[in-house]
Parts: sequence; C-alpha cells; structure tokens
Amino acid sequence: MNKKTHNIAQLNRRGFLKAGAASAAAVGLYSPAFAAERTIKIGMVMPQTGPLAFFSEHVDFVLEQVQKATGGQLTIDGRQIPFEILLRDSQSNPNRASEVAAQLILDEGVDLMIAAATPETTVPVSDMCELNGVPCVTNDTPLEPYFQARGGDPDAGFEWTNHFFFSGTQSAGTNLNMFGQIASDKMVGALWPNDGDGNAFAQSYPPLFDSLGYGLSDPGRFDMPLSSYAAAVSQFKADGVDLIYGVIPPPEFTTFWNEAAQQKFQPKLVYAGKTVQFPAAIEPFGARAEGLITEVWWAPSYPYASTMTGQSSQELADEYEAASGRQWSMPLAYRHSLFEVIFDGLKRVQDLDDPASIQAAFNETDMVSVVGPINFQTGPLPNTCMTPTAGGQWVKGDKFPLNLVICDNEFAPEVPVQGEVQPLTY
Repeated sequence: MNKKTHNIAQLNRRGFLKAGAASAAAVGLYSPAFAAERTIKIGMVMPQTGPLAFFSEHVDFVLEQVQKATGGQLTIDGRQIPFEILLRDSQSNPNRASEVAAQLILDEGVDLMIAAATPETTVPVSDMCELNGVPCVTNDTPLEPYFQARGGDPDAGFEWTNHFFFSGTQSAGTNLNMFGQIASDKMVGALWPNDGDGNAFAQSYPPLFDSLGYGLSDPGRFDMPLSSYAAAVSQFKADGVDLIYGVIPPPEFTTFWNEAAQQKFQPKLVYAGKTVQFPAAIEPFGARAEGLITEVWWAPSYPYASTMTGQSSQELADEYEAASGRQWSMPLAYRHSLFEVIFDGLKRVQDLDDPASIQAAFNETDMVSVVGPINFQTGPLPNTCMTPTAGGQWVKGDKFPLNLVICDNEFAPEVPVQGEVQPLTY
C-alpha cells in the first residue's frame, strides 16, 4: 500500500469519507499544500456531569489557558498549524465515555484523543482508540486499574495509548506511611466497590496489608449508588476497625460518613479515594473533614513548572483561585499537563497525516511537566509513566475552610514535608 492509499484508508476508517465518497477531490485533501494548513482535531473526554464531576471543574479554566498560551496554533516543523479541541462529557458513565469516544473518532475524525479521571473514563476511551488506531494520552487513573481493566499484557503493552499517573504502590505506600504515624490497632476497613478501582484494590491490597501486619475487614464488592452503608459500618465496628481505606466518589462517601456518625463509628484515620482529594467535596462535613488523609498527586508546593505557560506550581494554583474564586485541587495540574504532553509530542511529529507518526512522537516523550517528569519508556508498565506522589492531611484553613498539609514524601522526596499526621478528632 503506498502512502496516499494508506492515508485514504485512514480517512475512511475514521469517518471523514462516507461510503462512495472517495472522489478525486477527497483524494486531493492529502496534497502537501493542504496538509501544511489543515486543522489538527483533538478529542477530549471528561466526566463533566454525574458523581465524578469534581474531576472536571478545572476544564474550562485550562482550556482558556491553552488558548492564551498558543492562540490556537502550534509551531510544527517551522509551520504554524491550527488545532481545535472537541470536548465531550462522559457523564461519569463508562458506556457513555465509549460512545462519545467512538463519535469523536468515526464522525469527527479526530487526529488524537485525551481523557482523564478514573477508570470509568480512561479505560473505555483508551480501548476505543486502541481499536481504531487513534493516538491517545490519558491520566488521573492509578496505573494498575488502568492497565488491568484493559487486559493489558505486561510484556506487550498497547500500540496506541499512553498513560501517566501514580501507581498503587505509591498510593498504598504513602497512605500506609501516614497510618503508621499514629497509634492504632492496625485494623483496616475496606470500601472497595465493584468497579475498576475497587476490583483492582481488592486484588492488590490484601496481600500488602497482611505483609505489613494490618488486619482487614472487607464487606465485599458492591454496586453504586448504594443506598446505605449501615451494614458495612456495623461490620467495621464489630471487627474493631480504626483505619478506613476506600475508593468511592463524593455522593457515596457522604452516605457512608453520615451513617458512621449516626452509629458513632469513629475511626482514627480515613482515606477515601475519588473524594478526599477535593476540598469542595469534603467541606460540607465541617470539622469532620479535618483530619481526612489523601495521597497528593500534585500541590502548589511541588517544585515543577509548566512547559506551556512557564508557571510554577504555586503560580498555577494562584491563577486558578483568582480566576475561579475556588480553591485549587489536584486535577488542575493534571488537566493542564495533558496539553503539555500532547503539545510536546506534536512538535516532534514527522507526518501529521499519519497516526503512527503521531503515536511514535508520543512514545518518545521525555519531559518535565508541571506534575513532574513524564517518560513513557520508564514504566513500571508498558506505555505508562509513574508520576511523583506525596501524602497529605486536611487541616483547618485560613484562606479556605481546609488546608492540605504534606505529611509524607517517600515517593516524592523533592516535595517538602510540612507536618505530621494527627488522628481524627470528633
């Protein structure tokens, strides 16, 4: 197959050409003059509504940053190439995420895809890109749930998809380090639902807890939304649980935490991924939010700067707070860094009309973004990069109701520790 025939086939597969429309004019779309001027289409899938919407509150701000920094054009091989971003809402539903990704590929003909925010978004979008041969970069899903839920082969990896975020080793390690900073009976209560994260946690974490001398009370997998966590709370009380390790979104955590109060269940530390990372999600609990712990993917104290805007981590957080009136939260830098990574890769592409050339440029990524170093050759799983992750605890704030204090930096030694973990008070 010669190059022109290959490109026409790619066009037909991705929805530019309808049945019977491969005319001489359509073939002419791939003349060198047009290729130098055509607009790059970037698909973007995010959970803008539904229980995961907190992950997307920064999207509009970041898109404004992209426009200001680039003017809607990238310099590629000495040419000014325009681009457009086609944003779609996954509605916090994996089936919807897959559907809109397919529409972007087959109907809109995107050249590449970006997506973020939990396996419910990144897994179906990445799978759709892998199926259709579309370069894809994602983040904001722990590496193991992302890789395992896709049936990834550790010896082979994937052909069209790359991902960067923290690993389960980092998350569990930093949270257990924080558990270890207080006196406890080392009895952990698990809140692991029947989804990508919950199933991966249930597979990976029990042996780790056992090896470190922690007991485990696990009520089993459950489907969400769950109308009541009363049975789980009762089991935790009966088993002497004093540490909670969960991964449930804000509406679910609200139900659990309220029922814990009703039953006077008072653990010493609580971690609930998908919720405790967001100050706006836990502020409604008032004083009962103070003392919740979380892995810290990014914070203003991280010693990294943006390759897109030149801003330090602190400057990025400050600009967001000034523009939005809301407190920074961790996904801000990860939404921002998606564009850092794809813009870095696009500047290296040899042939913008060839998806394989775009993918090859992404595979070669070796840069330092606002969230830290990104290199997809370093693993620990194929096509992935593990980013720095610290541990922190929410305390009473001054500017905002809560302030996040860094308490552990084993997996991000460049991030300064700001305090020690304190047990929850009631």
